[in-house]
Amino acid sequence: MGSQRSTTTSPSSIGRRTVLGASGAGAVAAALAACTGGGQSAQEAGGGGGGDGTLQWWDQFRPLTDTFEQDLFGPFMEENPEITVKRRQLAAADLGQALQIASRSDQLPDVHSLAGLDSSPAALVSDDWFQPIGEYADFESSEIADQLYDGIQRFDDELYTVPMFSGRWHENVPWFNTALMEKAGIDPEGEGPATWDELRDVTRRVMGGADTEGIFIPGQDPAYLNQLVTRLAQTAGAPGTIDWATGEYVQDSQPFLDVFEFLQSLLQDGLIHPSSPSMNPRDARARWAAGEGAIYPWGAWFIGGLSVEEPEAVERGISCWHLPGPEAERNPIYSGPSGGTFWVSADAREPEAAGQLLHRLTTRDFQMALAAAMDQPPALLDVIEEADVHPAYARCVSFFQDDVLISPVPESGTPGAWRVAAEMRDIRPDVGDLLQSMLAGESVDVAGELTRFTDELSKERDRAIEAVQDETDVDLGAWVFENWDPSRDYERTDYDAR
Repeated sequence: MGSQRSTTTSPSSIGRRTVLGASGAGAVAAALAACTGGGQSAQEAGGGGGGDGTLQWWDQFRPLTDTFEQDLFGPFMEENPEITVKRRQLAAADLGQALQIASRSDQLPDVHSLAGLDSSPAALVSDDWFQPIGEYADFESSEIADQLYDGIQRFDDELYTVPMFSGRWHENVPWFNTALMEKAGIDPEGEGPATWDELRDVTRRVMGGADTEGIFIPGQDPAYLNQLVTRLAQTAGAPGTIDWATGEYVQDSQPFLDVFEFLQSLLQDGLIHPSSPSMNPRDARARWAAGEGAIYPWGAWFIGGLSVEEPEAVERGISCWHLPGPEAERNPIYSGPSGGTFWVSADAREPEAAGQLLHRLTTRDFQMALAAAMDQPPALLDVIEEADVHPAYARCVSFFQDDVLISPVPESGTPGAWRVAAEMRDIRPDVGDLLQSMLAGESVDVAGELTRFTDELSKERDRAIEAVQDETDVDLGAWVFENWDPSRDYERTDYDAR
């Protein structure tokens, strides 16, 4: 059976100026109710706030429900009794659909995350989804001020968002079931795999010794698959998707080819859970929690989500390894500075309160509470030492500090680069789509398809650069960082020294 590829919505298709295909207020209400499950329109559900002191907040962070209610909204409403915060939590895909429909009908909430929108923040800023927040609070004096970057949180010298999480992380921590490892006679921490071959070996052993499946790779989410390939390619020596020394896209380079060969070998050897092609990441988490398989590469939030929804899986035993590479000596994993998690919509009814609420995300007290929720590591990483976290989470964050370096970001080095990012259209099938097809049993010309993708992506960037010349002066040099040192973080001062 062919793979079921998810579709990516282009920036132009989700802008507020786009006409909704099924016209009329009734169609909008029905569609939004279907997305939110509330059985009422966003207006009836309080969407947008109406300037009556109600601040609407939408996000996908179910494990952070108590953290938001107790450590963010509660204290804020005590100090601002004229404001009532109403939160709606949705699964990421449902949230993206609800936001698109709400945008078209001018019913966006005051504050929302970007989950499920499949569009870059730059594109959404360009399409007038958001408004600046700098005038509402003193963000420049906060403890995260050194993490505010042009083209990430600032656009055209206006601050739109703040980082809630650290940039020092990756999405594919190999989490494992310690009970299954011990049942198979494996010392789960003493025998941590440093290489791909060692991962293959320990997977075989736990499958045979504990009568379980091996590795979960949820095949219904091309974005997850794209991240997995990219992170594994970095362990094989790739800088990421771009070679910062030359500015060239490198998805057709040897490290990416090596990753596909490695994953194909896992598939052929039966080491990947056989139902992976039909799973999304949350499906895989539930089945991992049920003990169906031993290993699942996902983000730091894995243990936080389990603690809320499947706590028995945490009690049974959980830990993690470094992400292994082809050789025992680890190559760095590169991540850009953390972007903004929450944004204030252009039509927010309570923008001042919304901006002040986002400022609270940067405080040490909230960052401490965020660490305790064990989601993505907080922007202030040092609070982990004081926070009440599971040892496996602390271990995960310590691995990030060992393994992850901060990479350059073109949008921060060249003011006009974010406009290019906003203009660029998706090229499909992409790397995640190719892996999705491979997991589904399709024959894939990996080398040929990666070459095609890389070439088309380069051409699309050239086209986007040309398209924005009336707005800004930018060229391919925006993607070249000759002073990039692969062995250290690329810091804010390095942009001025290019």
